[in-house]
Amino acid sequence: MSGQRGYPNGHYYSPVINIADIEERSEKIWPATPDLVGIDFNHAGHEQLLREVFPQFVGSFEYSETMPIGVRDENAVEQFFQTNSQFAWLDSIALFVLMRHWRPKQIIEVGSGFSSLLMADVNRRFLNSAVHITCIEPYPRQFLKRTIAGINVLIRERVQNVPLDIFANLESGDILFIDSSHISKTDSDVNYLMFEIVPRLKAGVLIHIHDIFLPHDYPREWVVERKRCWNEQYLVRALLTLNCSFRIEFGSAYAFYALPQLLKQALSECNGRFYGGSSLWIRKLV
Repeated sequence: MSGQRGYPNGHYYSPVINIADIEERSEKIWPATPDLVGIDFNHAGHEQLLREVFPQFVGSFEYSETMPIGVRDENAVEQFFQTNSQFAWLDSIALFVLMRHWRPKQIIEVGSGFSSLLMADVNRRFLNSAVHITCIEPYPRQFLKRTIAGINVLIRERVQNVPLDIFANLESGDILFIDSSHISKTDSDVNYLMFEIVPRLKAGVLIHIHDIFLPHDYPREWVVERKRCWNEQYLVRALLTLNCSFRIEFGSAYAFYALPQLLKQALSECNGRFYGGSSLWIRKLV
């Protein structure tokens, strides 16, 4: 082993990007029509959901766009609102629709926040509080520290420290809802989820992963301007490539890219607007 201790940002041994290299290859990194070899995005499944399922439920997605008047801190809210900083746009509508459509008996959420508020509300108002919801969040927002009707358990712990037996209880049709640190590195939550938890899930379990922009790379603004060197999406892409053990059920980014007109029609009751997002829903088949 050499005496080298770490490498500077942008070095080819460093996970931190080199902006100059990225700029030079930007057209190849962000093509107008990306082609992901070996991944079946289940185009027909997206069409079916947007034509038949979304219209059944989207009309009752009636959440305030902004925080309540007089509230200036997101931590002080008690109800989900659409323009929150964590979980908004098509992602929130998809969760609202798919949770009601699939009617899971259990949800384990890894990485909690405004999605938790939305889940709890759907559970209370539309599913008779029949869904057992467990939130795993080491750094909970203030509103999560309070008792929220519709959420059963809050585990204030890193997922790496949570016993695997908890996830073994998920049955076909249940949901593992992931919104992680988005970073794969030694002993990260992403590695633990992808290498220890996901392979052990039973057939039929639904998995949600947030901030996945497939078939595109991470947004150029995030990479170049905000310098977010996230890499979770690359693990997800590798997982899905030439892998018949998982099926894509719905991707916000894919729907916005591949089916814009159908998406616009499906969301027509939401003031005629349509927009994208970064939720990816997959189902474990074996």
